[in-house]
Amino acid sequence: MGCNSGIGVTHLAIALCNFCASKLGKRTAYIELHQRNEILPFLSGQKHTVSSKTDTGRSFFQCRGIDYYPNANEGEIPSLLNLGYSYLIFDLGSFMEADFPEFLRCDCKIVLGSLAPWKAESWKEFFSYICGSTHLWEGFRYLLQTGNTKDILHFSKMYQISGRQITQIPFIKNPLYIEKALFLFFQELLAC
Repeated sequence: MGCNSGIGVTHLAIALCNFCASKLGKRTAYIELHQRNEILPFLSGQKHTVSSKTDTGRSFFQCRGIDYYPNANEGEIPSLLNLGYSYLIFDLGSFMEADFPEFLRCDCKIVLGSLAPWKAESWKEFFSYICGSTHLWEGFRYLLQTGNTKDILHFSKMYQISGRQITQIPFIKNPLYIEKALFLFFQELLAC
């Protein structure tokens, strides 16, 4: 989930799926749980994308060993959970549009944002929003696109977050091809 839209949640979710499927060899699904329908145009431009249907008649697309479920809704999640996937990666979009109860059910709760001064307000809004729902330190990982050591320490103190829950996200050039230098980042991300 992102602190705001356009922060790179879809890019990260696709990259994480590709790591799980190609490097770990695990059966993986990408679930688009926001209503912006971003993944379908992306898939239509990819070679070897195949359209399929589940036993329940739900359409999905297969590309590079990953099953993509565009425009899914919370009612479909129970059946998706029972299809034998090792990893279900939810693209929830920004917290303002996300299915927040579904986010709280995730094993790994990843929040992506920036420490750029003009984006700082979105973190404040995010933490205000979730404060009544959960303890901020339980099962959350905060990925930061920008910020130096001083900014990250300030962020950690301001929101009382353990330093081990905060990671600066490396540059992911192509989410379909995970470079070896990124393997450790993704392994640590999955070890929530």
